[in-house]
Amino acid sequence: MHPADNVARLYLGLTQARLGDRQTGLKNIQAGMSGIANFLNYLESNFAYSFGQFWDPGGQIRASIKTNLAMSSGPNLDWSQIITAGEKLGIRIEEEEDKARQQQQQQLDLEFQK
Repeated sequence: MHPADNVARLYLGLTQARLGDRQTGLKNIQAGMSGIANFLNYLESNFAYSFGQFWDPGGQIRASIKTNLAMSSGPNLDWSQIITAGEKLGIRIEEEEDKARQQQQQQLDLEFQK
């Protein structure tokens, strides 16, 4: 329903892969991961001095995506590893949103107290 929702696309791909439609699943997993990385890069580039600074500040999620995409592009795909990595990424990006909001609120609170 929402093609721009990269997390949903990642989960769609994971579901498709589990159900046996691995080629379509892989395309959606890779597109979801790439979209998440692009989103994080966009936030970092365009909102570095505001809320963007709180999203994946060490680049760990983007590094994980890079590794996962390389793994999923190889000739010998380990489907259990790809699915596990995709699930971990989905959870991490969902948690990242909450962490970023909390950190932003903490900074706002500190600035307000000054």
